[in-house]
Amino acid sequence: MAEETRAKLVEAARATLAQDGMAATSARTIGTRAGVNPALIYYHFDSLTSLLAEVSRTLTAERAATYRQRLAPVGTLTELAVVARGLHREEHASGNLAVLAQLLAGSRAHPELATILHDNFDLLASEVTSTLERILSGTALDGLLDTHQVARAVSAGFIGIELLDSVSGTDDPALFDTLDTITVLVDLILNAGTISNGLLRRRLSTVSNLKPN
Repeated sequence: MAEETRAKLVEAARATLAQDGMAATSARTIGTRAGVNPALIYYHFDSLTSLLAEVSRTLTAERAATYRQRLAPVGTLTELAVVARGLHREEHASGNLAVLAQLLAGSRAHPELATILHDNFDLLASEVTSTLERILSGTALDGLLDTHQVARAVSAGFIGIELLDSVSGTDDPALFDTLDTITVLVDLILNAGTISNGLLRRRLSTVSNLKPN
């Protein structure tokens, strides 16, 4: 019974964040949605912030498992872009990205939540990192790119696109269309001999050396 109540509260908090936003997320609204006494939040989670942190952990674990499954067969950057588009579409429709965007918005006022979100974000990025390392292994970019930082940028981009969609009121595919074009071009450069690997590595090394400290 206790586990059932706990699960109801997590799901109710998740739905409240997705549908009503962080500003409307309170013990009362969550308890009402879950059909339980709001005071039970403090019995099961100590605080409202702890409940929201559990929402983040639960959602991230689900997403990481999905990422792992969907990214496993990916062998090129072009394929990665296709999978990324599909994942974004699914997570946008499910409300997952809206929940994460709201949690990020609220994390500035809740240090405990910010720490959990940071750890969860790295968990997701690690799935993308392993995929990038596999794709780039043996290419001119192998060892030149910080794949973890690229993965963090890709993962953060999901949230950024969600925020842009919320402002425009549409699910604009233009950003993914651009990503598709870029990944096709990079795959061609890496695999079709358009530029020799040696030349590409030298040019990229030069760019790296020009970066400000």
